[in-house]
Amino acid sequence: MVLARLFVPVEHKPFPNGCNFGASMKIAWDGLVTSTLLACALITTSLVAYQQFFARQLPQAQKPIFVANWQTQLEKFRRLGPADAQVQLIEFADYECPYCASFHATLDALRKRYPRQVAVYLIHHPLPGHRFAEKAARAAECAGAQGHFEAMHASLFNHQNALGLKPWGELADEAGVPDLVLFESCIESAEPIRLLLEGKEFADQLGVRGTPTVIVNGWQLGQPPTAKELDRMVKLILAGKSPVSE
Repeated sequence: MVLARLFVPVEHKPFPNGCNFGASMKIAWDGLVTSTLLACALITTSLVAYQQFFARQLPQAQKPIFVANWQTQLEKFRRLGPADAQVQLIEFADYECPYCASFHATLDALRKRYPRQVAVYLIHHPLPGHRFAEKAARAAECAGAQGHFEAMHASLFNHQNALGLKPWGELADEAGVPDLVLFESCIESAEPIRLLLEGKEFADQLGVRGTPTVIVNGWQLGQPPTAKELDRMVKLILAGKSPVSE
């Protein structure tokens, strides 16, 4: 609750010993302090009631849903990690989404911990309200056409605040894309990119609206998992259990 954070306890230091107030001033000051404390108590009580009321209005996270035939979709999309990984995670992502950038770091750390056990399938899902998300997805695929998808994928998230400001060619150059002329031709082309179209189609089939939307071994999660929750899911799968086991 953002409002609650405004009321942070402040250390009140006494006036310097050299300052000497008369008795009448002390009484007035005591009255002012009492009034102030009462007002603060009323405000705090109101905020608590406000927080409790609106907390009840927030939608609860949906329960995981199993996606039938989910594995038949995997071969269509970009894979980061080994094809035979026991843990297969699908992420619908938007390069302009700050939560996706944060989740990218979480997934990167997870893959480093489980390099042979985890594979991530990236599905582009640029949201309508994000001005540069579609172009960024195209840039990733244009780099991918030259074998540098993963590096460009990371670069786009690492430079998220510069999307639309920094030339796409500069990002591609930093990602090691060898033929920048070919890259520029690809990104300026009006020809549709298959992976973007198929990603949107798959997202529509599942009713995906927000990003990141995550599927772990067929289970579509109601909200993005934390690093701790992801690690638990990996361990459950490696132990032969469902990732959503209690």
